[in-house]
Amino acid sequence: MRKIPHSSIRESESVDLMGGIFLPAVVFAPANRYKKETLGRSVRSRDLTASGSNHSSMNEFTKLGERMPGILKALALGIPAGYLFHRLRTPVPWMIGPMVAVATLNLRGVQMHSPPYARQMGQVILGSAVSLYFTPTVVRALAANLPAIVAATVAVFIVAGLGALILSRASGVDGKSTFFASVPGGAMAMAVLADRYGAQIAPVAVAHSLRVSVVVILIPFALTYGGFPLEASAYRPSVPLDYSLLAPWLAVGCVLGEVSERFRFNNGYLLMPIFFGAALTVSGFQLSAVPRWMTEFAQLMFGLVLGARYERAFFARYKLFIPFALLNSFFILVASVAAGALLAWFFDLPIATMIIATSPGGLAEMTITAQALQISVPLVVAFHLFRVVVVNIGTQYIYSFGAALLDRRPSRVKKQARGPTSTTQL
Repeated sequence: MRKIPHSSIRESESVDLMGGIFLPAVVFAPANRYKKETLGRSVRSRDLTASGSNHSSMNEFTKLGERMPGILKALALGIPAGYLFHRLRTPVPWMIGPMVAVATLNLRGVQMHSPPYARQMGQVILGSAVSLYFTPTVVRALAANLPAIVAATVAVFIVAGLGALILSRASGVDGKSTFFASVPGGAMAMAVLADRYGAQIAPVAVAHSLRVSVVVILIPFALTYGGFPLEASAYRPSVPLDYSLLAPWLAVGCVLGEVSERFRFNNGYLLMPIFFGAALTVSGFQLSAVPRWMTEFAQLMFGLVLGARYERAFFARYKLFIPFALLNSFFILVASVAAGALLAWFFDLPIATMIIATSPGGLAEMTITAQALQISVPLVVAFHLFRVVVVNIGTQYIYSFGAALLDRRPSRVKKQARGPTSTTQL
């Protein structure tokens, strides 16, 4: 693959595109300066991923007074946008509406922020709701689908490799950077691996941000209006709502999530309530149902977090890479849908389930999409959870293996690596 020297890429001022929406207008700085700037400003920004980071809880309230006007503006815009999309009967309205509205105004220069603990609140609610699906019958069905889960994970690497090749050929960005930009393992985890292997971090951050947004918008609409059969009855829990049980369980989920993330287990606020709640459900203990207004609130929180990550200052530096990242996103999405359809036919599984299960979005976003559309939630969670773990732990080894095949001095790469990541970032 060809690689454009850093010295041949020049910076430019931001320009007004797409009817007044400012989009990134600078590409990549020289290598040494670029790594230092991007790692500090982008990789460590909590808005780099939609699903969280390794930040301590105190960072949620850092400069809260300065961010408060942006938080209030985001809420004032996001809530009406969610209600509008709800009235229009769009799929997953309380996530897509706020995300589109907040991202659009952020890119126009109206700075907005998500509320403190927005991601964590949404994940605890979602995890508590999803845990109810894991009845003994469902768990047995998941075990029976392990071959399909493994096959879908292999397909992820194949699609990512093809996407990286296309992105590198089209944009001129080096193959290392486009590989980590194409693997759907979470922007934070992939950015860390990219830096470890000497790749550029900005393409990784931009590509992951755009791809998750494209998936979150297109997949629900395609499944809702594309004529796909939606099979949900086998996975719909029926438990009573009991606030006296739900309130302490949500509190326990918050504690479990905070403890797990302090031990650098990302998405702990989502996964811990799922794991412990599923264990209780399988053992016969009946938890409370989660009311619809709470799951819609979780959608709102995810939408605000997704929209807030479109910071104008960050995207305004990488304008020339945007079209190529979008091309990459659409290719990976189409290829993933095709892989899902093929796996659905081969393993005799519902096609709508497999499309969500193989979609290159985040664990939280795809889980809430499945939950909102009532599409085989446990199976979707199992597919994405297995994919996230394998991708985050195995990506560096897949890269080293590919580098060896392409004669890219793998011995030097292995020397730089410091062991597998221990996170399950999305």
